[in-house]
Amino acid sequence: MRKAVIPVLLFAAVFLVSWICQPFTLICQEYEGLFLATPDGWARAFAQPFPLSGIASDWLVQFYRDPVYGALIVAAIVTGVFLLLRGIVARRGVPFADAISTLGAGLLWFFLARAAEPKPGVAVLLILEVLWGLSLLLPARKEKYQWYHLPLASVVIVAAAAVTALSPAVMRIERFSRVKRDALYGVWDDLLKAVPPSVAEKDGELTPFALLALSAKGQLGERMFSYPVYSENDLDMCDYDGNTEYYTSLLFKAALYQHLGCYNEAVHNYFQWATQLRKGTSFVVLRKLVEMYYLLGDYTLMEKYCSVLDHSLLNRTYVAYYRGLAAQGQAHETEPASIRSIIPIISHDPLYNLLQLESFGIRADSFADRVLATILLRANPTQLRGALEQLGPAYERIPKHFQEAMVFYGIRTGPVDDAVIQRYSAFIEDLQLLPDDQLIERYRNSAFLYLQYAIQ
Repeated sequence: MRKAVIPVLLFAAVFLVSWICQPFTLICQEYEGLFLATPDGWARAFAQPFPLSGIASDWLVQFYRDPVYGALIVAAIVTGVFLLLRGIVARRGVPFADAISTLGAGLLWFFLARAAEPKPGVAVLLILEVLWGLSLLLPARKEKYQWYHLPLASVVIVAAAAVTALSPAVMRIERFSRVKRDALYGVWDDLLKAVPPSVAEKDGELTPFALLALSAKGQLGERMFSYPVYSENDLDMCDYDGNTEYYTSLLFKAALYQHLGCYNEAVHNYFQWATQLRKGTSFVVLRKLVEMYYLLGDYTLMEKYCSVLDHSLLNRTYVAYYRGLAAQGQAHETEPASIRSIIPIISHDPLYNLLQLESFGIRADSFADRVLATILLRANPTQLRGALEQLGPAYERIPKHFQEAMVFYGIRTGPVDDAVIQRYSAFIEDLQLLPDDQLIERYRNSAFLYLQYAIQ
């Protein structure tokens, strides 16, 4: 009975920390996982390094779409490693076997919390099973149980839980996974909770996702400069360099064009994003391709990816849902499928792409905000004047940041709030009096500061 206390405590700790502190990390491991029971799938599985652990890991990851099951699986792997390690160490009569085994399992737990898949844990589990079997061939040297074994192991468990839950790296992975889920499925309120301005200050890679959420909620023109916006790239990730940013920018653009209703460009970016994934595609990419081709009205290609997902264990309900919609022949969008499928988006210029969409009659609710925000960030007063003449009348009230740009450039194409004019007058006075750090602190939530530095 005493021997069961430590593994139960360890299992409970791993489960609770994984479930409470890393639910989105687990969900996104399923997103980027892939297990297909097809000849090609098996061939790829056996071609990878350590194929047995890889196959077992890929199969288990399917269940991570529910973080409760994912946390149970992680807890089972870590506890299994503890039990096998204790069986090996205790059989050799090594002192403090419980503490040593708990420390080993805790280190693995911390590593798995930062890993992209459970494969390393499964590999360690399989190796220890072999070593435990070999240890049975050797004579046993049992250590006498001491009263302090349980408290010592408990301290190690608590320390491992604290280190894992409070690790900055683990928290950043969880935050980015949450942002990824929210962007892919349009959970904009939760995305803004995950990325307040204070977080974006520390991790600028998340700023475009927060601005996408603001534009989806119709708040871009009011709140854009509450975030650290230093260039157009912070709005649309039009520039990138390095593998990490490339991965992130492709994910962002897929979510952006899906939100804008340009599904063929979303498909293009989902395919490009898939090339950055470990397996060249994944469950979430396949599901998104089904969704995008359905919305494009291309039921033939939709069925192609449905048939691929048919070979997975937990996607059949999803596939049946879209097959049912396709059978009805009713797309969710109002634009004819023939128009949506031929929209040419071939430019790396986000403004050009937005105008292309508009020319085809596809205008998302956030169209005007994104066009004006893009031109504002380019600090082009001539373009801004023309855009405001075209788009300004559609607003009941022109958003604050666009009014600020109008005052800054002296554009009078629409009404401007008195508060905006007064704040600009105060800005001009403070520009001569205050040092840069105080000026930035006072006017960080306005377009004045951005435009002033843009012209210098």
